[in-house]
Amino acid sequence: MREKKFVEQGREKWSRFEELTSKKGVINPEEFTDLYSQITDDLSYARTQYPKRSIRVYLNGLAQNIYLKLNRRRGDKSRKFFGFWTKELPLALFQARRELNISLIFFLVSMAIGILSSIHDPEFADLILTPGYVEMTEENIEKGDPMGVYKKSEEFDMFFAITLNNLFVAFRTFVLGAFFGVGTLVIMLYNGIMVGTFQYFFIERDLLRESFLTIWMHGAIEISSIVIAGAAGLTLGRGLLFPGTLPRRQSFLVGARRSIKIMVGLVPLFIFAGFIEGFFTRLTEMPDFIRGSFIAACFIFVGTYFWLFPWMQFRGTNIEPYDPSDLVPDAKELPDLNILRKNKEIFTSTFVVFRLALPRLLLLAGIIALIYPVLFLLVNGFSGLELVDYYEVDPFALFGFHNYETFPFSFVLNWLLISAVILFSLRFFKESYPTLGLKINGRIIVNTLIVTCLFELSILSDYWLVIILGIAAIPFLVFWLVLSSAENSSISQSFSSMLQILRGTKRHVFITFLSISVISVLFLTLLASPFTWFYVEILQWNIDAEVSTKANIAVLTLIAINHFGLALVLPLTVYSQLLEYFSAKEAKSAKTLERRVSGIGVKRRAYGLEKE
Repeated sequence: MREKKFVEQGREKWSRFEELTSKKGVINPEEFTDLYSQITDDLSYARTQYPKRSIRVYLNGLAQNIYLKLNRRRGDKSRKFFGFWTKELPLALFQARRELNISLIFFLVSMAIGILSSIHDPEFADLILTPGYVEMTEENIEKGDPMGVYKKSEEFDMFFAITLNNLFVAFRTFVLGAFFGVGTLVIMLYNGIMVGTFQYFFIERDLLRESFLTIWMHGAIEISSIVIAGAAGLTLGRGLLFPGTLPRRQSFLVGARRSIKIMVGLVPLFIFAGFIEGFFTRLTEMPDFIRGSFIAACFIFVGTYFWLFPWMQFRGTNIEPYDPSDLVPDAKELPDLNILRKNKEIFTSTFVVFRLALPRLLLLAGIIALIYPVLFLLVNGFSGLELVDYYEVDPFALFGFHNYETFPFSFVLNWLLISAVILFSLRFFKESYPTLGLKINGRIIVNTLIVTCLFELSILSDYWLVIILGIAAIPFLVFWLVLSSAENSSISQSFSSMLQILRGTKRHVFITFLSISVISVLFLTLLASPFTWFYVEILQWNIDAEVSTKANIAVLTLIAINHFGLALVLPLTVYSQLLEYFSAKEAKSAKTLERRVSGIGVKRRAYGLEKE
């Protein structure tokens, strides 16, 4: 290529790079790093084609300016936070606007079905709301306190329980969208019928005003959030049903990322709805005007932010159907560990490593799925199997054998299971990177057992706060372990090193963990779907044995399925934190960057020009 054409092609990006390096304030580190990569490529080309020309010297000077800006803090945290609520989430909602409208219409139709069914069948409420709840509410009506159900529990206990329940319902509505959207519609149908039946139950008793002003104090936000969670589930299913020009797997991942953003945006709403239900819904003596105004304000907020604002912000704009950076590359080679990665890049690289290690991970998960039920049976006996309620199609029922109060020895089994999966995941990673120097020795095994035991002890606590903190600590515990393996250090040394490297590099390991954990929980919830129970029942039909024997086989099968899933998703967290560690190490030491820049050389005079 002629030098003039080369300069014309690169002039714009070189000027942009000069502009960035001349800034004194905060710059966009992603754009800066991207430009630097392009400029080093241009420099390499110039060194070969124009070794004695000034363009090579110019590019060399630009490249060496990298140390002035590249390792500064990546962006303003508050700007990123507000950017999510003002740009990213509204964009995801705009792209899912069709699903939002479908979800809303479907829910309203389901409510109408509940109301009409209650009109034509007076006993329909007993079927949907359960006879016990109906009897309790009728007793409250006779006492003159029809909304007494909201006053039974302590404020904080009710707030905490309601928030967790709402989050679970929303997540189940979202996750079941993976069954081509059908699962989401089934959950929406049931919830819509239940809300319609519940509301008509009070209308039939001339309590419309009081019930509306009480129920919808929290219901305006809560029910709206369920509808939006339904839209997230439909978005997930749409990725499978209508992949467009993308491969179905990639289309599903694009839909998953978009729907996860919507679900993250709903978390504050569920917390707020739980707070209102726990502390304010019970205040039925408040003036009707205040309660009515609050309900109207909640509906206006939801309609404005989740429907109107995205439409006003992005209507008429050319929105791409997907962001190319959301795609997981179909890489056949392992990712380079010696580069800085953003959270999104850590996420995609994790699945590249996971996919390449998948054959060995499937074998490991299969072995654990065979061994664990046998150990469970040996420890607890057939009488222990009878304590697992597997008849109810509920994800929590599938985890019933993790109840340490009922099965105390499961603490040891799960401790050894988690430790084994972590160690084997590290070993697979070591085999994939033989020159890395990752250690799997007696010290690392002891470190893994200690750290895993700390996590298990937090789960044993009777306090929900301690349990939540234990779960929130998972990414840091795994980071602690992988650092210990990478540096072959003691448990105390690796903990100190972890604090230093995280504080010095500002790595957000928890953000990466959240993204990975959503995919992991999605997979585990799918394993606990009604389809699992269906296949287990088919298995029972084809066994010629007594009813008790069939029941025992069913429980052992569910245990195997559960632990197959656990053993398969745990490596995702391990690999994401390994990539976080090496990215943090590169950010702290910049060894690779130093080698790249030092390779450019030193200046000396030649032919009247500066030359490397």
